[in-house]
Amino acid sequence: MREKTAAPLGTLIYKLDDVPPPGPATLAAVQHILAAIVGIVTPTLIIGGVLGLGAEVPYLIAMSLFVSGVATFIQCRRIGPVGSGLLSLQGTSFAFLGAVLAAGFAVKGRGGTPEDILAMIFGLCLVGCLVEIALSQFIGKLGRIITPTVTGVVITVIGLSLVKVGFTDFAGGATAGENLGDPVNLALGFLVVAVILVLSFHSNR
Repeated sequence: MREKTAAPLGTLIYKLDDVPPPGPATLAAVQHILAAIVGIVTPTLIIGGVLGLGAEVPYLIAMSLFVSGVATFIQCRRIGPVGSGLLSLQGTSFAFLGAVLAAGFAVKGRGGTPEDILAMIFGLCLVGCLVEIALSQFIGKLGRIITPTVTGVVITVIGLSLVKVGFTDFAGGATAGENLGDPVNLALGFLVVAVILVLSFHSNR
């Protein structure tokens, strides 16, 4: 393994076996954590709130973070045929909300307790991950079915389904109550959007 300090513009800064210096590595780690924490916790909060899990929500969040860490470790280090060997952060996904909520409502409709709902969710995720691991071994052949058009449509639908959540958070969040849409909340939302746009278009050369 070797350390790389610079690379020509337009090429990879660090390749697979390169070791970044401690400073950039730390900043990259913090960036990954900040970018992932919302994506991992938000679906969990939605599931817990919609299914009325109440006091079980912190436990559900803890399990999401724990499994994310374990899955990321496996993805990076490769265990047998499983894993890419790349820094590919694993976490929850909004794509599975429909299936999880449907299963949760099915259990709740039969009089199931929050513990029963959690058992169903964890069991469903366990079976689902095994299916994904098996399918990943045929990713080359699946490329004929899961084309860019298919993935593009799925990602677009996920984004459209989150429009309501996005606007609600922009105006103050689901718990804002009568303060939803207050000028201070909107100003904060516009400030966040402005910062994102500035950082997105900023050229670091």
